[in-house]
Amino acid sequence: MKRYVAIIVAVVLSAGCTAEDSDFETHTDAEGNVWIVSDCPGTDQTLTGNSDGLPHVSSIQTREEIETWSGTESNWRVVPRNGEAWDRAADGSIVIMEVEDFMIEVTLDDSSQCPSMPSSTNGVPIIYRIAGT
Repeated sequence: MKRYVAIIVAVVLSAGCTAEDSDFETHTDAEGNVWIVSDCPGTDQTLTGNSDGLPHVSSIQTREEIETWSGTESNWRVVPRNGEAWDRAADGSIVIMEVEDFMIEVTLDDSSQCPSMPSSTNGVPIIYRIAGT
């Protein structure tokens, strides 16, 4: 099992970006979880903390992988997330680890297009921006 974890860590850290690459506003809740602030109410994404809102390590993909399947929509762009992800240890416990990963930023024309809850696609978190704000 140690070999499996070492392989995951190597793949997760191969993205090659740093936390300084992200310029998103964050907030920390009462439990100490850090959230990436979205322009759409109710769609903030977990950056660190509770595993319930974090991506699983198996969903971590490189920028190139995401761009391959996300298409060429003009209102989408792949941006660094650089937060935490979770996995299960051999004993079944949840392990949270720092990762250098990516998310999709979607720019909407106005707030009427906002979803009502956080979303992801292929395990990659989506953060929403409203044009002009």
